[in-house]
Amino acid sequence: MSKLSEYLNVSEDYHLPDTMQAVVLTGVGEQNIELSTVDVPECGDNQLLARVDAAIACASDNKLIDQGSEHPLMYGWDVSKYPIIIGHEGSVTIVKVGKKLQDRFRPGQRFAIQPAVPTGPRHYRERYRNNAEGVNKIALGYTLPGLFAEYVLISEEVIETGCLIPFPRDIPYFGAALAEPLSCVIAAQERIVHIIKENPSSPRRAVIGPKKGGVTLIIGAGPMGLMHIEVAMSYKPSKIIVSEVLEERRKNAMIFLEKAKNLGISMILTEPNELREVINRETDGKGVDDVIVALGIAQVQEESIGYLAKGGVTVFFGGTSYKDRMIQLDTHRVHYDGVTAVGSSGSDPSDVAIALEMISDGTIDPGNYVVKCGGLDAAISLLRDVRNQKIDGKGVIYPHTRSLLFDIKAWNLAKERDYMEKNLL
Repeated sequence: MSKLSEYLNVSEDYHLPDTMQAVVLTGVGEQNIELSTVDVPECGDNQLLARVDAAIACASDNKLIDQGSEHPLMYGWDVSKYPIIIGHEGSVTIVKVGKKLQDRFRPGQRFAIQPAVPTGPRHYRERYRNNAEGVNKIALGYTLPGLFAEYVLISEEVIETGCLIPFPRDIPYFGAALAEPLSCVIAAQERIVHIIKENPSSPRRAVIGPKKGGVTLIIGAGPMGLMHIEVAMSYKPSKIIVSEVLEERRKNAMIFLEKAKNLGISMILTEPNELREVINRETDGKGVDDVIVALGIAQVQEESIGYLAKGGVTVFFGGTSYKDRMIQLDTHRVHYDGVTAVGSSGSDPSDVAIALEMISDGTIDPGNYVVKCGGLDAAISLLRDVRNQKIDGKGVIYPHTRSLLFDIKAWNLAKERDYMEKNLL
């Protein structure tokens, strides 16, 4: 049996080592992140132990590294006293089931994880500020064990809140790992609500999502902006305008031109200094129906309201810095034109399930977003590339492989399995 075949077929007699490698944060700052050998966690009666199959680096990982106990999801947890394993976007396979869960789970089941767990902590409450009083959301890779590791303990909180979402074998491990960032995009676009009246005498009805047959503007074509483009296509607008200041990112967005054409969607790429002219031309001066601001720049958020047609909606998807969070709002546009500004951060398990379904049925191609790959020994290099903006896309780490970080394109199930066959431990 090949290494890959053995890896894919997990059974009751799965051999667990005593130790594993993991990316551990032992203090505040980049200098305190290291690849360490740690004990494989013990699995309690109401817990699961899972093998981590793929983990994705996120800019939020570096926010945690820089802020430590001051990060909003750490609630005062001191990483210098109680080091943590980081990483919150990933896919796992169950390898050990607690005694009281054996009627619900079995070794070999594959899951994507919703890392934001909507409940307070069950364990180590004394490590939180005020004994975790008032805490109602915790997260993997923060105060719960993270996914830049060979194995992860799945605690009661994750299981009881439905944050394990199964996925079929036709979805690659990296695709399931990408379901979390994709779910954030899905959740954001479902915040868009249009009030529709077919004629003056008909009742109003609410429709969720970018306006069908309308014009959607996406500002920012970074990794998350690209996801917004592909998800927005599923709502069938007539036009999608993409505004991006960087030429390289505009080129990246061109991968969707053929798909847009096949769906009957006109896709227009522009740069910000030409955006107003493009909007006027493409909408006959009426403005766009929807704006998705996939940038964390307050000025751009403020400007987005001015691009809207009557009844239009703008979504603030990228978070701004705290000191630059205030913007001005033209209340006449709200009152007389009925425009709306909404925001979104994170997602729910149901959004992850939708993302997995869209990947499985081909609506979303996860290979559009992954540009680097490596083994667990490359995880810190990947985090640094994200920190230093040397990666324009997502990077995937396969914790049970060892290899340096390398560039990839059009990654898919076959390429993933070929890589794993050659690099599995």
